[in-house]
Amino acid sequence: MAFGFGPGREMMKSVQSNRKQLGKSRSLKENHERFKDVLDTDKPEFKKVSEEELDKFKEEFRRKKQKEDQQNKLILGITFLIVFVIFYIVLF
Repeated sequence: MAFGFGPGREMMKSVQSNRKQLGKSRSLKENHERFKDVLDTDKPEFKKVSEEELDKFKEEFRRKKQKEDQQNKLILGITFLIVFVIFYIVLF
């Protein structure tokens, strides 16, 4: 009864769908071997950047991160202050 409906049925549908996509003539191992070379050749190539540009980018990123952290701390502090004031007014 557990495999007739709900998550069990969806699992069975998924397995059946995977078998249909795999096909009868090839096994999973054969498909893996067939596409193995494709994965190795598709490596991304990145733009070459000088050390100076990289340092400049890192410093800019650090400044932005510090600014965002300060803003988050300020928002958190104001939120705690508001919650504290509300609890103080309600309880006393």
